[in-house]
Amino acid sequence: MKKILSLVLISITLILNSSSFAQSIISGKVKNKQSEAIPFANIGIKRGKIGTVSNDDGRFNISIPDSLSNDSLTFSSIGFKDKSYLISYLKDKNNLNVVLDEKIISLSEVKITNKKLKQYKLGITGRTPMLSIPTKSYQKNDIMEQARLIHLKKPAKLLNANIYVISESLKEVSIRLNFYALENGLPGKRLIEKSIIRNAKINKGWFSINLKDEAIYIDEDFVVAFEYLPGTQNSIVFGAKLGASDSFLRSSSLGIWRKNVLGGCSIYVTAEM
Repeated sequence: MKKILSLVLISITLILNSSSFAQSIISGKVKNKQSEAIPFANIGIKRGKIGTVSNDDGRFNISIPDSLSNDSLTFSSIGFKDKSYLISYLKDKNNLNVVLDEKIISLSEVKITNKKLKQYKLGITGRTPMLSIPTKSYQKNDIMEQARLIHLKKPAKLLNANIYVISESLKEVSIRLNFYALENGLPGKRLIEKSIIRNAKINKGWFSINLKDEAIYIDEDFVVAFEYLPGTQNSIVFGAKLGASDSFLRSSSLGIWRKNVLGGCSIYVTAEM
């Protein structure tokens, strides 16, 4: 009798475990109204830990636990309106066509005086030896993003953005630069609807993205973020400075932002104002 009862309990446990780990695979293509592919669109559960990015052809594939079937999967891309679907509706769809609508972007006027402009480095330009911030995406085909709040005293044109990298990449990686407003102490909505992506092999030291030809003008405090797009390397170590606050990271597309605790990631921008 005890043997039978044990077998029953084991069977129940296996059933519960298999149901808790059951997943749905959703795949398809992200495109615009002209049926053109949208590459590197962020796909995920907002403020969650599940996400991915569409590839060069706009195609994507994502596995989602059935326990999240009541959540929504959001598709987001620079210059387009977000689109969300209930996951239970998308369950096991393997040829989904997601069409994103373009945003109507009204450019706000930024006034730059005729006075002689000066260049300033804003953010964290140094680092503490032996202090680093390892960053890893939750899933192999997802993003990781490091960010820093930049304070502005007056309107400025951004000339470059820089981050200190400790680990080197043997192969070329793709990095997207994002600009966010600060909302409730964390990065919020996008401020600049412009896709700035650089492909490069990363060596130890300062990695810089030239913005001189991008015509980026900002007149308020903002968050600058380096987003590592999925590739052969899903973890990178960054330099940091002890006690430097206002530094953030996240490890999935559209996922929750977290504050760096021990120190801030070494990130700065050069601004002309």
